[in-house]
Amino acid sequence: MNQSEIITQLSQLTDPSEVIYAVTMQDILTAIARRMGEGVLTLTAEDLGLAREEVKETICHHLDIREYIDMGLDVWEITRRL
Repeated sequence: MNQSEIITQLSQLTDPSEVIYAVTMQDILTAIARRMGEGVLTLTAEDLGLAREEVKETICHHLDIREYIDMGLDVWEITRRL
């Protein structure tokens, strides 16, 4: 059985489209407000859009989810053996 067939079979046991972790615009707004305080009220929709794009680009550039998935699965395997 190839990997695609295995994944198809496992997908019948769980929802493969479930989002596990997400960064929302609310998270970004909270971080901006924490940094700027009331000065945040002078920002425009364009400013917020630029902030969103910079955060997205930074996450894409620095985040290799495979490493985090592997760390989580390492703990999961240890827990299963206990």
